[in-house]
Amino acid sequence: MEATPEREREGRGEEWSDGGVALGFRVKACSRESSGQKAANVLEPDLRSHWSTATNTKEWILLELNEPCLVSHIRIYNKSVLEWEVTGGLRYKPEAFVKVRPRGEAPKRDMVYPANHTPCRYVRISCLRGSPIAIYFIQLTGIPVPGLEPEFQPLVNHLLPQISSSQKQSHSSHNMHLQLLKDIASRLPPFLPQIEADLNSITDTPEGSVRFLALLAGPFYPILNLINERDATKTSIASVDSDTLKTSLASIPTVSSNFEAQPRRARSPSSVQPASCMLAFRSETAILLLRKAHKDKTLSIVCHRASRVLQKLLEPEPFVDEPIPNGGMLSSEVSDEIPKSDASSLVPYTNYSSLFGEEFSLSENHFDGSFLNILDVAAVEEGILHVLYAAASQPQLGCKLAETTSDMWSVLPLVQALLPGIDWEMTLHT
Repeated sequence: MEATPEREREGRGEEWSDGGVALGFRVKACSRESSGQKAANVLEPDLRSHWSTATNTKEWILLELNEPCLVSHIRIYNKSVLEWEVTGGLRYKPEAFVKVRPRGEAPKRDMVYPANHTPCRYVRISCLRGSPIAIYFIQLTGIPVPGLEPEFQPLVNHLLPQISSSQKQSHSSHNMHLQLLKDIASRLPPFLPQIEADLNSITDTPEGSVRFLALLAGPFYPILNLINERDATKTSIASVDSDTLKTSLASIPTVSSNFEAQPRRARSPSSVQPASCMLAFRSETAILLLRKAHKDKTLSIVCHRASRVLQKLLEPEPFVDEPIPNGGMLSSEVSDEIPKSDASSLVPYTNYSSLFGEEFSLSENHFDGSFLNILDVAAVEEGILHVLYAAASQPQLGCKLAETTSDMWSVLPLVQALLPGIDWEMTLHT
């Protein structure tokens, strides 16, 4: 016997969750409200209060969710609306909203309408007729997807059948297609101008386009996270006048001076740097590099290794408060010099190997924290990027780096030492 297709129905919240959660929202606007029955009353499931316009035709109420979501169901406890329509969208452009519930008669009491995981930040209920127009309360359920933008709609369309199927079958928290969408939506918005073409090509070439986006949000994301962090320093550097910049160029440290005492694990670059060095942190340059790595297996191996190193550099200091060889602990003075990483900068990996194969599996990264004691992390991060650009522009070098079995950690001091002598134009010529 075939299952009955999902349809609007009466019911309580626990009966129609489909693995989603109750979504928080507020009333952003309404066309009208009476003095005693405010629009905010729809937020509370209390039949002693309601929203009323004291009119009979063409009124509306606009709800704003706390964050972008895939809305699965809309529950409206109606008082006296006779006809309504429900629309929604990710941006506050009501004229561009999509229909969630087409125009139709409004039953007088508790109704639950399926929204089919429509991407929404805003939900508008247009009340076309009533006697008068009045609603007791409204509830929404679905799946929060922070960062979801309208530009991701092709990706949503591609992943939604698998997401919905998994939610209905198991209510599982291990919905890999959903996790992929969440990772891409939360991590890649800063790079939307560079990946817009990939998003638009999902309809024609879904496998390759989605795989590339998964690489950016997964194994390669520590590289993009670094680009995003350091890109923010351009505004301060751009404000430096040219005379100051020329002075700074004349005082670039020598190779040996790179090993003088540095503030341990400093992650902020100097406020004055050669303008050319900032080319390494341009978003379009990094995306071009990773796009090439997506198509070139050798370069992909090198980028994976570099990404794992950058991942470790972003994590909290694992050696703080650990025993040191003389049996003591790091002094409080030294510990105070080490800035604690902001939790928001951490880059947890998601293992996408079940979707895309072993290239997306999490491999063990050998980590020697002792090297961090002598490193200027900001310089090392920049040096790693130039190594990647060099590998992309010189295939022979890329092959040697991919074939080597030595630990990349051991060469980080050398990467830092060679940074002042890097030929910027050559490494960035990808």
